[in-house]
Amino acid sequence: MGDFYEEFDISRVVRLTHGTKKGLYLGYGAIEKFGEALDDLKPSCLGFVTSPSAYKKCGLWDTIISELEKRGIPYLHYDKIMTNPTVEALTEAVELFSSKYNQDFVVCSIGGGSPGDSAKSIAVLLEHRDKTAIDLYTHTFNPERRSKLIMVNITHGTGTECDMFAVASILTGNAHPYKPCIATPVIYPDYSFDDVNGMLSMNADMIRFTTIDALNHVMEGSTTTIATPYSCTLAREVVFLVARYLPRALADKNDRRARYWLTYAAAIAGLCFDESCLHLTHALEHTLSAYVPNLIHGQGLALLQPAVLKHIWPKVCGYLNDLFRPILGNLKGTPDEAEQAFRRMRAFHNKVGFSGTLVDIGFSKTDVEKLVEATWACPGMDGLIALSPVPCERADAARIFSESFYK
Repeated sequence: MGDFYEEFDISRVVRLTHGTKKGLYLGYGAIEKFGEALDDLKPSCLGFVTSPSAYKKCGLWDTIISELEKRGIPYLHYDKIMTNPTVEALTEAVELFSSKYNQDFVVCSIGGGSPGDSAKSIAVLLEHRDKTAIDLYTHTFNPERRSKLIMVNITHGTGTECDMFAVASILTGNAHPYKPCIATPVIYPDYSFDDVNGMLSMNADMIRFTTIDALNHVMEGSTTTIATPYSCTLAREVVFLVARYLPRALADKNDRRARYWLTYAAAIAGLCFDESCLHLTHALEHTLSAYVPNLIHGQGLALLQPAVLKHIWPKVCGYLNDLFRPILGNLKGTPDEAEQAFRRMRAFHNKVGFSGTLVDIGFSKTDVEKLVEATWACPGMDGLIALSPVPCERADAARIFSESFYK
């Protein structure tokens, strides 16, 4: 009997429809469809949103520019997006793009979660010029529209290219720094591209941490109080693919089949939490990366995941035992195994090359109270916390943070 995952034709570009207005093209060479998106959207001008260098390192830039030049389409470029982008960066990009903005302007991200989330936010703000980025991320208005939007994703973890979420940091002006999120179907992109060729330049840490991000998306998305059979089905596939192909990708970053399936896993992990939202790991990690703005999101999630798994295990242990069997091995799926689940998830992280603690990113146990207070103060985080299958009070969050020191 054949092996579907080893025999599937990974050279074929496929089109997924959930999570976008018009389609997500996934596969090696997916960027060749970029011209078709341009012909459909008929942009007067493109506004690129990128980090300073990854958009070129990924190898897709020349194809994109060639398609613009064929059609005589001009472009603007905001290339100052960093890890955990701020509301100030969004404001700068809006000001730049406003000079050419009209109803046919297209915002286009090239990058991972940070450029992608930023592009979504910028697209909204261009259509709500009387509002600010702080207004958007403190939820003082509900977005009703956005500019046209294309997303070219070059990491396999975020899922933002096919979901209705975005985040930005508000680092000044409040008692604590915040990293709130927005969630609205308005920000589904028109078109997205997951060209695996563009992900081959990722280093080992990026492969490791973006994939752990996807793993957290499904751990949370399939255990919220609003989880559905659909989100649980997606979650099982993601865990299977991560357990099978992450070690292969780390052993050989040019393993094309492993990189293909991790890209697919990240996309459907995005669909999973788009369906059923998130809860504790993301709510608590957003506080970590607000205080440590250069923290890789997936690294922060990896620090917290074992302790969050331990917290929710007693209520959903039967499901989690089934979900994580490829990673945790053969447990019984009983409430008394929460500590074992904690240790086995940590062992998996160690196996794929991560053994960090909160000390490594600059925290001590005296910071726990501050971290808890900041989490509860962040706009919207109470909504995520409320979706946990096991209620999480401040004392519970303090325990999760404390256990993430692993000492």
